Amino acid sequence: MAHVPRCLVADLEPAELALPAEARHHLRGVLRLRPGAPLLLHDGRGGLARAELLDGDRARITQREPPLAPALPLALAVALPRLPRLEWLVEKAAELEVTRLVLLQARYAERDVGDGRLARLNRLADEALLQCGRRWRLSIEGPCSLRAALDGGGGLQPWLATPDPAAAPAPQDAPASGVQAFIGPEGGFAPDELQVLQAAGARPVRLGRTILRVETAALALAVLARDRLGPPR
Repeated sequence: MAHVPRCLVADLEPAELALPAEARHHLRGVLRLRPGAPLLLHDGRGGLARAELLDGDRARITQREPPLAPALPLALAVALPRLPRLEWLVEKAAELEVTRLVLLQARYAERDVGDGRLARLNRLADEALLQCGRRWRLSIEGPCSLRAALDGGGGLQPWLATPDPAAAPAPQDAPASGVQAFIGPEGGFAPDELQVLQAAGARPVRLGRTILRVETAALALAVLARDRLGPPR
């Protein structure tokens, strides 16, 4: 089956719509598509439509797919890793249907990221959405403090990635509210930061017998949590 290019658009309601500038460049300049070529349009909010490319860098919707309801929320609250690893983490979190990626300020974490870097991270998340066919956009938030992340958790059950061999593996029961998984920096959370998480009822989750890098631990915990929470309904 021939590959059908995907585009992210703001709204799927109009029968005809103008394509965003980046999509136009990719379709016309890179792929060199001609009018009549088939497209798949995502709105990042569960909507998907089949369309055809028109003259003038517009598209006409030919069929709307039934909207997809969101999965139970899965947030990753991750102490800032080094930037190349952070970009890789964003791409993979989008592929694994993480709902929110919250960038944490922690004592032993990397420095903050600027607005320009956050804009790039959002672009990478959108590109990953289109590559993997995801229907709901990944939200990237922060950087923020540990307390702010907990306060903004929206009632999600907090999990804490830990290398402690005495900790239990990921629970089999799926919390009805969803999961907010916390992953510390390379040096671990500081003692006072761990006290904040413990006071909030964070559940330690063992991820294996080795000490994992930040991005590896985040994705391992995302896979376990999404398996417990189930796919989009």
